[in-house]
Amino acid sequence: MYSIITGTILLGITHALIPNHWLPLVAIAKSEKWEKYELMLVASITASAHVLGTVILGFALGMIGSKLAHQYEGYVHVIAPVLLIIFGLIYYTVNLPHHHHAANKNVQQYKKSKTKWVLIFAATMFLSPCLEVESLFLAAGAYGWDDILLLALVYAAISITGIITLVMLAFKGVQMMNSQFIEHNEKRITGMVLIIVGIVTFFLH
Repeated sequence: MYSIITGTILLGITHALIPNHWLPLVAIAKSEKWEKYELMLVASITASAHVLGTVILGFALGMIGSKLAHQYEGYVHVIAPVLLIIFGLIYYTVNLPHHHHAANKNVQQYKKSKTKWVLIFAATMFLSPCLEVESLFLAAGAYGWDDILLLALVYAAISITGIITLVMLAFKGVQMMNSQFIEHNEKRITGMVLIIVGIVTFFLH
């Protein structure tokens, strides 16, 4: 689980850096002249919605992983790492940029309405779970529900803190040039992390 938790932290940080998770919020806040506390509140709500959508799906996959662990108990320490390596190879091979298109639509239509903006961003983020982390939930299922819950808490803390921090930095005008690199290479970074976690998990179980 140490390698899986480490992988979750790395993927949580990488995922939070993707501009479409926070840049639209900053753009709206500046154009609508929101106060700092208003932006922080909206960022907290949308980040929490994103985490909730991810964790709900993660629990479902964790349940599948737990059942597989009971059925194939003698092979669990082989199956989980192999699945992580396979997912890693898939992500590394299919390097498509991550986008939340709905967050950028109908800007003028919702002008001057904070409530509608909150609903748009919250719904978009909830329905766009972090699929990269889901494979780790599946692997964590082999270790039991306590570890699945630990994984969810670590991911939630990293993602929510990361997104809110990036929103506030961008709002203050801090330029984060590497975020564009992260967006265009997220799948490769994810793939490498999953492959490494799979290899480490296999040899250190």
